Amino acid sequence: MPLLEVTYFINILGFLAAAVGIVFLFRRFKISPVLGYLVAGMLIGPHVLKLIKDPSETRFLGEIGVLFLLFTIGLELPLQRLQSLKKYLFGLGLGQVVLTSAGLAVIGYALGLPKEAAILAGGAFSFSSTAVVLQILDERRELAARFGRISFSVLLFQDLAVVFFLILATTLGSPHSGLFVALSHASLKALLALLIIIGLGRLVFRPLYRAMAMSDNPELFMGTTFFLVLGTSFVTGWCGLSMELGAFLAGILLAETEYRHQVEADILPFRGLLLGVFFMSVGMELNLSAFRDYYAAVLEILALVLSLKFLFLFALSRLNGFTASTSLRVSFLLAGCGEFVFVIFSPSVAQQFLPPHVVDILFLVVTLSMALTPLLAYLGKRCADRFQVQETHSDPTTALEKEFKNHVIIAGFGRVGQMLGDLLSSRLIPFVALDTDMCRVTEGREKGWPVFYGDARQLEMLRAVGAEKARAVVITLNQMQPSVRTVMMLRRHFPDLPVCVRIKDHRHHEKLLDSGAFLAIPETVEPTVQLATSVLQVVGTPPTEIKQVIERFRRQQWVTLGTQER
Repeated sequence: MPLLEVTYFINILGFLAAAVGIVFLFRRFKISPVLGYLVAGMLIGPHVLKLIKDPSETRFLGEIGVLFLLFTIGLELPLQRLQSLKKYLFGLGLGQVVLTSAGLAVIGYALGLPKEAAILAGGAFSFSSTAVVLQILDERRELAARFGRISFSVLLFQDLAVVFFLILATTLGSPHSGLFVALSHASLKALLALLIIIGLGRLVFRPLYRAMAMSDNPELFMGTTFFLVLGTSFVTGWCGLSMELGAFLAGILLAETEYRHQVEADILPFRGLLLGVFFMSVGMELNLSAFRDYYAAVLEILALVLSLKFLFLFALSRLNGFTASTSLRVSFLLAGCGEFVFVIFSPSVAQQFLPPHVVDILFLVVTLSMALTPLLAYLGKRCADRFQVQETHSDPTTALEKEFKNHVIIAGFGRVGQMLGDLLSSRLIPFVALDTDMCRVTEGREKGWPVFYGDARQLEMLRAVGAEKARAVVITLNQMQPSVRTVMMLRRHFPDLPVCVRIKDHRHHEKLLDSGAFLAIPETVEPTVQLATSVLQVVGTPPTEIKQVIERFRRQQWVTLGTQER
């Protein structure tokens, strides 16, 4: 085997061994894999063990990983989601990015950075780590909590804003362009690319995917996705824009189609692997000797960025009407920096705008802040719990009403109520649960659930959790009589509020519907349907036939149910 091939083979083995071993340890201790990839890259890179002496060998694959990251971000932005979160997106999200970018840019310019580098650094440091924050919220099941939805919305706007800064990085680098001209060109280019790709996409994307889906060839379907991501990226890059913009716009277009979920499932493993390569290549650039030489500057910039972002987020959250406890949790959680600093300051951009030692300092600040994010989230929870107790004691009804709007009320937080809470959390649908069992309430609160002690049969309690502003009420109580009384009370005082009830068997179905329930579901039917579906799949029944059989069975059950009750 030639010496060059042996070298490449050894590099690949070292690369994979570091990725698998170190990331596995980080996951074992519930630390973000992003940090694991950074540490792995740093260890095998030219500054520590020197297993790989030239990071540029893996940089190309990492850049493709960034394209797929932007593509999946676009997939997560269907217009319906943007509309449902627009208050948080364009209120808190926009204000946070603008104020933080401007504040940090001014400070960077005052410290001696060129104005172009100061603007890019201010924008890059205004972004939080989507990967780390979402992992924390998901592990603690706090995405459906109000502060979780607010944090998610801010991250979503940051993901949108990063496209602008990527375009700005390429525009600022062009010769003979002033700052105002560069900003104007970046905005116009983004708008023009958006209009062209959306116009072409609506004519091409959906028909193309329909044809690929009808071919019933998974490889062809996946290949189409790769072609569109890389093709739109090439077009925007050829037009003088960032390649990431093309991938992002392709994701937005597919987010509105019926093929979105299959596309996301197809590319998820590749995106994760390629992103790992990207973060490892970034880790190879991290220079620990720079921390030894400039540790004072690193710690000072870190403290400055965390403090400034926290203050801006807290002030804007309070101005948007959020309670002190919610504002604290959002501010602590999003105070750190994120992985998009590495994307915006790609090697070509960093070499153009910043001296090497400044790049080392900025990358070290970002890495440390990402590592501190779980600790900041813990501090935010501790501080918020104290403020929440004070708010509730001072005026419990007002404190609760401020937190709940367009939510689902779950009456009873036992086994069924908790499963429903899990489902609502996965769809970012806000909910509040009531239960008279203090053990369930305590257990739920420890897990971060919005669970409160209270009797759903009491009108004052329902008003305290915002029944006037709720989307629906779900009753999961075990006893039939309390369920009927709750339904009757809700129908009397909140006639337009949909009420869904879980019942243990068929006997009380008609009684609940007569009481005013919108829907009464026997808990014996759907588990049987799920079991039957699994059995049919195991014995090799075609999917279309399974769907027909299950639909027929479900219709028969409801017909039988109506006959029994008559």
